[in-house]
Amino acid sequence: MKKIAAQCLALMVVAGLMFTSVSHAAPLAGRVYVVSGSVFVAQGKNPAHWVAGNEAIVSDMIINTGDNSAALLTFEDGQIVTMQANSILQIRDYRYDAQRFQNSQIVLSMFKGGMRFITGLIGQKNKQAFRLATPTSTIGIRGTEFMVVMAGKSLYSQVQTGSVTLTNAAGTTTLGAGKSALVTSANTLASLVSAVPQGLFSELVALPISPLAISVGISVPAPSPAVGAAVVPEIPVDAPDNAANTPPAELPAALPAEPVAPSKGEGAGKAEDSKAGEDVSHSGFGLTGKSGTLGYGIEFNFGSTDRFSTRVGLNAFTFKRNLNSSLVNYDIKLQLQTASVLADWYPFAGSFRTSGGVFYNNNKLTLNAVPGSAGYTINGVTYTSTEVGSLLGSVTFNKAAPYLGIGWGNPVAADKGWGMTSDFGVLYHGNPKTSLVATCGSATFGTAVCNQIQADAAAENTKLNTRLSKYKVWPVVSFGISYQW
Repeated sequence: MKKIAAQCLALMVVAGLMFTSVSHAAPLAGRVYVVSGSVFVAQGKNPAHWVAGNEAIVSDMIINTGDNSAALLTFEDGQIVTMQANSILQIRDYRYDAQRFQNSQIVLSMFKGGMRFITGLIGQKNKQAFRLATPTSTIGIRGTEFMVVMAGKSLYSQVQTGSVTLTNAAGTTTLGAGKSALVTSANTLASLVSAVPQGLFSELVALPISPLAISVGISVPAPSPAVGAAVVPEIPVDAPDNAANTPPAELPAALPAEPVAPSKGEGAGKAEDSKAGEDVSHSGFGLTGKSGTLGYGIEFNFGSTDRFSTRVGLNAFTFKRNLNSSLVNYDIKLQLQTASVLADWYPFAGSFRTSGGVFYNNNKLTLNAVPGSAGYTINGVTYTSTEVGSLLGSVTFNKAAPYLGIGWGNPVAADKGWGMTSDFGVLYHGNPKTSLVATCGSATFGTAVCNQIQADAAAENTKLNTRLSKYKVWPVVSFGISYQW
């Protein structure tokens, strides 16, 4: 009996492990719900089929709504998409990792029609992980809710909350809450418009954003004649005999490339790839105030992609202290003055960065010897204050100083606002250059004692130079607060 029980327990454990492995092997991306009419889906080379009830969303899926039809898409991270009649959307890539949002991504392509987007956790936590490609521009989010409608070959966009960016070969336009924009072609910059055609977004506004609201019987009006698109040959589909619409038209074998902003001096941007880990183009400007071992500083940050940015900065501080060297008391003054040009690389497209660049190093240390009660002691020899007029010194460094370091925080990430930054690295300034000069008092000027004072000062300078020669690098530790527009 015990043997049988043990075998049953083992089978239960194995079954549980198999269920767990299967569950994690194919995570659910979301669901397609039919709000009204007929909705069709297709994936890869498989023929399109009619959606009955709801259907699981997977990457590379194409979703098409027929005449007088509408669909609601809900994703695992809470992202919501509603599609009006005669719309086509492709789920190019969807990955959701609740533990590590930097591994999450949602990339969509809209071919025609009209859609409404409400951002989920992926877009809220990492806004640059969301992209929507359209025939005229690529849309990135800096907010939570917006609508887009294709009217012929032109695209209208309207933002309800937050903001979005519309990027194509002509550049990037940022669209804020309550604003609308028009993009007439992939080579024309998006322009703000004060009014859109009457009823353009009314169909999307009427659609439910929750599956629970579908059963109340939403009435979806016929689409505006302006929202049409060219008809292409139909493909076979398995659908009920009473299906109200034909299946979606076959899409081109090569999907439209996502347009990006042109490089400086170029007339058009390169097509953007949707592969995982790609370097997503974006522009950003940030300002950082910081303090650390280089003093107080300010930096201007410029972003070009989610993995690369540059910054220029200024640092300054003055520090005073008394220092003893070979029985001579020095009043020292450290003047920190640097200017930097640095490049930051974010290998994981997150907050961690590696940094490199060069500093203009105007740091300087000045020394003024102060006689003790017995006078000056220079190189082990004591002189009275009447024998020595003054003893002055300075320490300077290489003007050009390379820098290497790591840090945390991205002042020009796609999401605007306040942030924290930190830097840990070393500034290589080479061997410090020391200068120690003694002048003779009126009682010893032109005498052998004066010559001895200057010789001892030279020996003292050699000692200082030797002591400081091992300090070829300056440790850089700083913390700052940034703001990005």
